[in-house]
Amino acid sequence: MPLLLLLALVAGLLALLPVWRLHVAGWPSRWLLAAWLVYTIGIFVVLRLPVLRLVVPIVVLAFLAPFVAGPERLTRVLVGRRTTPGVVIDVTPRAAPGIDEPPRHVEGEVIDDDPEGPA
Repeated sequence: MPLLLLLALVAGLLALLPVWRLHVAGWPSRWLLAAWLVYTIGIFVVLRLPVLRLVVPIVVLAFLAPFVAGPERLTRVLVGRRTTPGVVIDVTPRAAPGIDEPPRHVEGEVIDDDPEGPA
């Protein structure tokens, strides 16, 4: 039993290294907790059951990914979109001098065209 606790402690501490790198990149705390749990469980399984040689390369690649690929790239892969919004440039031409601006309509707004009211 003390050996299992020691292995769990070592796995948890080792898992803090890549999670720290992801924290520096600005990942949300929920993602950091999920990543720490996945890393801890993966390292614990590798330490506890070295017979599972198939899992070792996966855990090593997952462990090194934040350092090699960069957390920003991992965020882009996980989220599937750009993390920074693009620049919006208004290219609408202005009205010529001496011409009034057309009225701007707001969706759902009722516009009364007859200023005198109903006949």
